[in-house]
Amino acid sequence: MSGSKSAKNKPSQDETATIKKGKEVPNEDSPNSAILMALQEQEERFAKKVKLAVREVMEEVLSGEIQTLKNMIESSNSAVNELRHDFTRQAELGKALQGRMDSMNANMHSAKQELNTHQQEIINLRDKIVEMEDRSRRCNVRLVGLPESAEGENAVQFLQENLPKWIPSLQVGGKIEIQRAHRIYGGRDKANRPRTLIFRLLRYQDRERILNGARAPQSEIIHGSSKLLFFPDFSNETALKRRSFDSVRRKLADRGLRPFLIYPATLKVKFNGTLHHFKNAEDAGKFLLVLDHAPLSTPATPSISASSLPSRCDDQENPPFGISESS
Repeated sequence: MSGSKSAKNKPSQDETATIKKGKEVPNEDSPNSAILMALQEQEERFAKKVKLAVREVMEEVLSGEIQTLKNMIESSNSAVNELRHDFTRQAELGKALQGRMDSMNANMHSAKQELNTHQQEIINLRDKIVEMEDRSRRCNVRLVGLPESAEGENAVQFLQENLPKWIPSLQVGGKIEIQRAHRIYGGRDKANRPRTLIFRLLRYQDRERILNGARAPQSEIIHGSSKLLFFPDFSNETALKRRSFDSVRRKLADRGLRPFLIYPATLKVKFNGTLHHFKNAEDAGKFLLVLDHAPLSTPATPSISASSLPSRCDDQENPPFGISESS
């Protein structure tokens, strides 16, 4: 009986093997299988709880930093977006400004062309006005050197009586008719120098007769003790251009040449049988340098000294010789 009981209580070899394996493969029929399974479940639950606890602790510890990083990232993203928008706006603004600049450059180019055109038109119109003014003065003559009040109260009568005396060539060819005559104010202090007397003739041919007679060789016109000079009358612009040749003309005269001006302001001089024309005083000055290495005069060219030229031209006067006007 006891042997059978012990045999019953003693586990078999299979059961022993199963018990030895224990935890690996529990036998559902074993009394400890429920305990092992409960332990495994409890271990799993504990592992989950540990993981969860660790996660919660880590989240609790790192949540602030993570949130800060998130905020920084969001702020950075926002700043980048703003910069992107600003850059886009700046690019659009730059394109708009470039377009406006191109338009302004085109307008400026067009305006510059129009300005050049208008300037040229102004120059042309000014030249026409100067020419018209010169034409309106075609019959005028300027008399320089006549003492103040010598003409009395009637300047026209005084001139008509004395012109044939001063210029004998006027005694033939008809009477000189003068429309009006008066003194002009030069606008500067001239000390004892008398004012210029300007008179207007009825006919242009009479003006030419007077100027040609006044510039005739060896024709020095004297009234009392005063030397008289006759000049054509030009606009201020033309007179200034002609006056710019004064110094060159004196130097040419000192070299025995006979320079003269043609309208409006071209210096003409004959040297060694060749006529030279100069539009400005600079070119005439260069011609003077050539004369320094050439003969002073030719036998066919009458010599004239600088002393025969007036010391200073009054307002618009020009030396009385060699003046020719063409219109």
